[in-house]
Amino acid sequence: MTWLRFGPGGKGLLPSLAFAGLVVFLCGAWVSPTSKLYHQLIIAFMWVPALLALFTRDFRLRLKQSECWLYGALAGWVLTVLLIHGAEDPIGEGKMPFLIGLSLAGIVLAAQQPMIPLERLLLYAGVFGGLMAGVSWVYFYIVVGNPMSGRLSAIGVWNAIIMASHAVGALAVMGVFMLKNVRLKPAVAVLLLFAGLGYAAFLASSQTRGVWIALAATLVVMAIALKSRRCGYFILVAVVGIACIAAVDPEILLQRGVSYRPELWHGGVQLIRDHWMTGVGFDTYLIQLSDGSTYKHPHNLFLDTGVRLGVPGLILFLLLWVRVGWRGWACRDVPLGQALLALWVFASVSLLTDGIGLWFKPNADWLITWLPIGLSLVLAGREGKTGEASANVSGPPL
Repeated sequence: MTWLRFGPGGKGLLPSLAFAGLVVFLCGAWVSPTSKLYHQLIIAFMWVPALLALFTRDFRLRLKQSECWLYGALAGWVLTVLLIHGAEDPIGEGKMPFLIGLSLAGIVLAAQQPMIPLERLLLYAGVFGGLMAGVSWVYFYIVVGNPMSGRLSAIGVWNAIIMASHAVGALAVMGVFMLKNVRLKPAVAVLLLFAGLGYAAFLASSQTRGVWIALAATLVVMAIALKSRRCGYFILVAVVGIACIAAVDPEILLQRGVSYRPELWHGGVQLIRDHWMTGVGFDTYLIQLSDGSTYKHPHNLFLDTGVRLGVPGLILFLLLWVRVGWRGWACRDVPLGQALLALWVFASVSLLTDGIGLWFKPNADWLITWLPIGLSLVLAGREGKTGEASANVSGPPL
């Protein structure tokens, strides 16, 4: 069946199918009526092509990167913890490391599609995300008629407020750094303006302060990494925006206090101390606060990983995560490396205050957990290949 091949240079049907799957992954949640359909499309267009491509030697060679070895070690430890502790749904929990591995392979496979560069797809996804963020704002406040003080969520299947803010912030960050070297027609510049306004309206109205802090941290880091005046301008705009919010409705900045975060983090640390070797596994655990309320996670991805997988699992994940950040830093001279570094910083800060866990079916948080690792794998495969490593989105005007 030569039509199902993965040939040299990414020729064949499999990279094209995976590319379509990546489009679904990045954009499909906005328009999909149900999470089930969103997952089914990812299965058909990303996981199945990636699985078939793994039977070809050329593709397997592309995956021989340090990120893959570290992820393999982490996945192996997850299965070990699952065998030790069991789970309410052992099959469902046990298959997630394999499905996430297929997702990472699917991103690498999609990047081999020769017709449209990955950078261009990330740019398109960023523009589309900004427009749909604006549509979400109009639908929530104008069509439905929710009060302006209400916290905005997204249309489609990304309907959890904090997770939707993570995904929207991730698309905004990637879109900004994919604009480098892009020559724009005036009409497209207007389109980008509407996308930018959509992002600004959505992220402000979602009132997710962890995302605001993450965006600010991203701008500061990228300004230092790139020695960029443009990042400095964005920082100035952000400061002005915060000042306007404080002047109009300072309660937005002060409401909910610190939302129990210090107490939740302390509870997470205590659970890690009590179960430091293999964690508590995948069954539900509770953190009880001083007021008697309980929470199912410490609102910190890194602490949750340590609670569930113990110190060894946390160390393995941190090694993988730091490797991804270093890859972005080392490749910051190319647009995809800049996008990865910015996404990694945004994700790292966001996950400190609102991360709920790693081993779930595809959701909005995958854009700040597994997508950075997949992009790092793409960059790893390009290193040493001058033509690919310097790939960017320059070319015909948009």
